[in-house]
Amino acid sequence: RVHGGCILGGDLGSFTMSNKELPPRLKQIHSRVVCDVDGPRNTTTDVYSGTYASVGFDNSFNFEKFKEGLRIDIISMSEEEVVFDMVGIDAPIANAFRRILISEVETMAIENINLYQNTSIIQDEVLVHRIGLIPISADPEKFQYRKEGEEYSENNSILFKLDVTCTRKKLPAGTDASDDLTADDKFNNSSVYSRDLKWVPIGNQAEMFPEGIRPVHDDILLAKLRPGQSIEFEAYAEKGIGKTHAKWSPVATATYRLLPDILINSPFEGTEADRLVKACPMNVYDIEDLGGSRKAFVARPRDCTMCRECIRDPQWAKKITLQRVKDHFIFSVESVGSMSAKLLFVKAVQILKDKCLHWLEVLESMEE
Repeated sequence: RVHGGCILGGDLGSFTMSNKELPPRLKQIHSRVVCDVDGPRNTTTDVYSGTYASVGFDNSFNFEKFKEGLRIDIISMSEEEVVFDMVGIDAPIANAFRRILISEVETMAIENINLYQNTSIIQDEVLVHRIGLIPISADPEKFQYRKEGEEYSENNSILFKLDVTCTRKKLPAGTDASDDLTADDKFNNSSVYSRDLKWVPIGNQAEMFPEGIRPVHDDILLAKLRPGQSIEFEAYAEKGIGKTHAKWSPVATATYRLLPDILINSPFEGTEADRLVKACPMNVYDIEDLGGSRKAFVARPRDCTMCRECIRDPQWAKKITLQRVKDHFIFSVESVGSMSAKLLFVKAVQILKDKCLHWLEVLESMEE
């Protein structure tokens, strides 16, 4: 018995399974999310092998086909950000990579602070929270996790010290303090920045890290001071993951979206083409002149955000089909700077691989 393309009862053997193509309507349901004016449809992924058994299509997972269809295309890459397409996977796998990037890639972050002096207007708890969020440029693979109660050592922690006091500058003769001067003109250390954190090597860390350890960015503002105010503390950075606290998360953003697939079912010509181009806020459409006939076409489909402005008009909704490809994900990964964006994704792949190997071992031990 078949209901909604799914077999609810009976024997699959009664159907002849093959690798023939699905009919156009079922192929759209299988591979595309359709964005209508009132919302998306066909959002689910067909994982049951017999979903299309009634039309003789074998929907079972084939590892060889998966390997052939899987690919990664780098769109742009820098030290801070990488944009790439991952094709041939389902949403759960894409989301696994996203969650791993956010919460399971190891980094170093300030965990414990001995605050000796804080006479600024910022409360102690707010100040230490800001300090904890400073990204640290250090390789976490060279450190071990520090256990609760364990002493700080060169293997499990990084020590920073800061001691800043604001004082008045001696102004040139004839200069009035009430003149249009900035705080930096009148005071020394009127602003405390991340560059004021000084790394203090523990043990043999000076030999282990000859290039030094420092905050990723030197210009992160921590507090503002006025004459007589000061901040003094020691801060210990430890190894951790974003699942424990966001300060260990190595990414500023890790997002993905499905590749837009826009079909123009009926041509837009002349002034109607101009209206379509003007209606799109993302400049997805453009006009081509073919033998004196001006027609609209989809020029930049990747820029589409599915705002649906082009199908608000009921007549246009019949002429345009907005879709997203179910197995084509556009990833954007932006690093906070503690490691390159490219390395972040490589580490996420390794973590997912280790998880898979772990559960394979668990399943094999259960069979034994």
